[in-house]
Amino acid sequence: MSEIRVILAIARNDFSYFFRTKWLMAILLSLNLSDMLVVALVYKNMMTIDYFFYFVPAVIVMGLFAASLDTGRRIWLALREGVIQYELSLPVSTHGLVIAYLLAGGAAALVYASSLMAIALIVLPAHAIWSAVMLLPFLFVLAMGLAGIAATLAAVASTHGEFFFAFQNVVQVALLTLSTVYYPMEVIQDYLPPALTAVVAANPLSLAAEALRQYTFAGAPIEPTFLLKILLASIPFTIVGAFAYYGALRKFQVQGKL
Repeated sequence: MSEIRVILAIARNDFSYFFRTKWLMAILLSLNLSDMLVVALVYKNMMTIDYFFYFVPAVIVMGLFAASLDTGRRIWLALREGVIQYELSLPVSTHGLVIAYLLAGGAAALVYASSLMAIALIVLPAHAIWSAVMLLPFLFVLAMGLAGIAATLAAVASTHGEFFFAFQNVVQVALLTLSTVYYPMEVIQDYLPPALTAVVAANPLSLAAEALRQYTFAGAPIEPTFLLKILLASIPFTIVGAFAYYGALRKFQVQGKL
């Protein structure tokens, strides 16, 4: 069996594991749907903008983010429960194993976000279905980048589960708060200093949410430069996460534990 086939087999197994945890899927879907159908409708009458139109695309990005971060939980469990020992005994290199988990994390998050997008199209008709399809590859790269963040957290806190979940919550709150998921950039500029405003503008979650709002639900023509921004903002997360997870696996191979 070639290494590519082993990588795909590991990725497929991890991908299927995400959807076998029915309790997790139920919790994530209930939270995202409540945001979409309750929070957005309530805040719609409290904002000067159509907050329902603004927030529903953001819920898709939030779902993508949550599903991507679950990659870290699966990696942490694999490190603690002996799955890594078995996978390292397979004819696959260490960097191949890293690639398998990032591919699985990106694919699971993309499928989950696509299901939210399908639901959103029912309550918020899209003007450009083709634009949504065009955005999927870029959302996949973003999902891999977010999975890279989760891999980094799992590698750093692999010996203490409580630390992993604490780190994950801190990162999740920070990335969501410093983004345009909840508030438009015009509002953020009035309250945050220029340095933090620049961080918000460069946040890949902000870019993905704006892309869905403009190109999928508003039907504006896709700008290739904007898609390039999503790639440039997402790839560094993937690289950092891949190297962090690779380092953790190498340490495991040398010392026999983390």
